Amino acid sequence: MIPFVPKNEQKDLFELAKEKLGNVLIESSLYSKNIISNDSFSRQNFEKGGSKKKSPKTTLIGGGLKNKTIIRHIKPEHFLTWQKVYKNYKLWEKAGFDYVPIEPIQSFKLNKENLVNVYSGVLDLDLYDWKQITDEFVKELEEDREKIIEILEKNKIKHGHTNVVKNFCLRFFRDKNGNVDFNQKPRIYLIDWDQAVSY
Repeated sequence: MIPFVPKNEQKDLFELAKEKLGNVLIESSLYSKNIISNDSFSRQNFEKGGSKKKSPKTTLIGGGLKNKTIIRHIKPEHFLTWQKVYKNYKLWEKAGFDYVPIEPIQSFKLNKENLVNVYSGVLDLDLYDWKQITDEFVKELEEDREKIIEILEKNKIKHGHTNVVKNFCLRFFRDKNGNVDFNQKPRIYLIDWDQAVSY
């Protein structure tokens, strides 16, 4: 509701939300329309929106892996581009990043439909949603976003939809108890590599 209150009240409401909601405030929207249990292992298909053609699927996983791992099902050529840019930590280090700002690949395997099942790490909310509730760190995060896009272009890697702000997700730092540190700028990652190509 923060975007819908008067501008002069948004900051106070955001501070209250941080205090009362904590980690819930920055949860990924992956599960907002899907009922996935924390208690039992399950799988549920998640169809991407925003595309007229049928897109490759994502599978949400319940139980102990909820909020930790999802499975992307993408064509091998797109996966190879994603893997190439994810594994090239020196590229990102040279650009000034102290981490690889690419959707994390945990493991992968080819499935019977000749798609690659990519087990990928779940991040926090996306940059678009963050900008709806606060302007904290937004300038720095936008600079990082532009830098990621520029590096990909210079290295002849076409992601396919870097213009979609929702494809840039954040990952916040946590304390030893798993509580979000809202005082530290989160890391930003480019996700959704199902159209990626190298040229």
